Amino acid sequence: MLCIFTLLGIFFIFLLRYSGNIQNDLIQIGSIRIPVTAKQGLISGLSSLVYISLVFTDYKKGIKISFALLSIAFINLLYGIIKMKALSSLPGLITNIVAIFTVIIIYSFYKRLSISNLTDYVTGHGNRRSYVKIINEHINAKKAFTVACVELEEFKHINDLYGIQTGDFLLKKTTEKISSILNKNDKIFRITGSTFAVIFEPGESPENRLRKILVPEVVTFPLQNEATKNETSCVLNLRAGLVYSNPPYNDKTTASRILNEAETALVATRNTVDNRFYIYDESMKNSEVEQRNAEALVQEALKGDYFYLVYQPQYTTSEKKLRGFETLIRCRKPNGTIISPNYFIPAAEKSNLIMKIDEYVLKKAMKEFKPLTENSNSDLILSINVSAKNMSSSDFADRVKLLIGELRFPPENLEIEITEYSFAESMETTVSNIDKLHEIGVQIALDDFGTGYTSIRQMMKLPINLLKIDKSLIDDIEENQNLRDIVDSVIYMGHIMNCEVISEGVEKIEQLNILKEHKCDFIQGYIWGKPVCLDDAKTLSETN
Repeated sequence: MLCIFTLLGIFFIFLLRYSGNIQNDLIQIGSIRIPVTAKQGLISGLSSLVYISLVFTDYKKGIKISFALLSIAFINLLYGIIKMKALSSLPGLITNIVAIFTVIIIYSFYKRLSISNLTDYVTGHGNRRSYVKIINEHINAKKAFTVACVELEEFKHINDLYGIQTGDFLLKKTTEKISSILNKNDKIFRITGSTFAVIFEPGESPENRLRKILVPEVVTFPLQNEATKNETSCVLNLRAGLVYSNPPYNDKTTASRILNEAETALVATRNTVDNRFYIYDESMKNSEVEQRNAEALVQEALKGDYFYLVYQPQYTTSEKKLRGFETLIRCRKPNGTIISPNYFIPAAEKSNLIMKIDEYVLKKAMKEFKPLTENSNSDLILSINVSAKNMSSSDFADRVKLLIGELRFPPENLEIEITEYSFAESMETTVSNIDKLHEIGVQIALDDFGTGYTSIRQMMKLPINLLKIDKSLIDDIEENQNLRDIVDSVIYMGHIMNCEVISEGVEKIEQLNILKEHKCDFIQGYIWGKPVCLDDAKTLSETN
């Protein structure tokens, strides 16, 4: 299209020059007489339309071609006026001048629009479009470069707590911090939310420079209440994933793929406490593929109803009286293949799919287990695991209340099992949810006690009914004195907190005897009961 408009522009220039050489004031076409000035004005108007179209087609190349053609046309018209000593070309000359100003205005508009489309309005740096543009230029030029994906942690939490202005303030602080390690030709882009991409040109080691900004920094910022002019502070934590890109490139080398590899390395840092920086390698790619496959399985299982529940009995340690059942999810594909929860649960926990699994288990378990609670003397407990993401959601307790009301499930027979990580996600929201559930009689069990997410002092204040001792502490308890001491301490701590204590994974009589000796309240494990189907759970509840 650019070539067509260029050729048209050249054609109109020659046509304009030819009409300027006509000596007569009138041009005879049959019985019609057309003034030369009218013809030149018409040709100039049509040529101006072509020049404007050039800028609309490609504002960068079009402006150059337009200016070249307009300059030639302007010189031809001016030459005609001087040579012929007549003003017949004056209308065309004026139209030409108007076209020049019009082209400049359109070019300026497109340039500002282009800059706006490639710039993040908060930080003033490039956005995702700009990132893709620069990377594609590097790939086409066969340049070597390095891309880092940098993430500001806890941004959403701070943004929700203190407001958008505070969030924008932290984003600007982050870009300032990243910019401090960049060389002249390096570039920074805000990709989305609190995630940034950095393009490092060949030179000083990107790894060494990145490590300088990954050290946590306390940042003080003003609160939005200007009347009080209060200030508060938070820790600015950054994580980063890095990928090196070198020619030769192929069709699979794209801006999106390179960014995805950097993000994959970034995701790997979220699973560690100390390492805040990873360089991408192929093993991470395989892990990412496995994650996506597992997520696809979960979505397929939810849609196709591949999931089903089993129930593992829990007993009093001293009398072997049935306390209740822990609900466990299983997956069976239509061809009969059983998929281990160890495959799909960790993948679901890395995404929001775990929340859908929680919802499925809560609804299905309460619906299935309700008949076991309808006996007036039944005090059997249905224990259901809930993810940290759900427990730290502000509306979780309300959703459980609605579900209890909908299914008419007795809340006093329900126990929600959480981990300490729920408090790490959001202590305030998690405690609020626990309090709301306690109000209607729901009990709370804490798994993975002592993993370090919360301090002992905080734990003493938490509204917990039951502490669970993990199987890893029970496996060698009969041979390891240190483990026996740890288990004894956990049981003692639980009782000080006015909690009951249950030990899971009990498989040997020696383990059972030790737990009895240390006054553990309940046990769960293969020694007294494997996970069973609903019908077997009903039978078991009727005989105990």
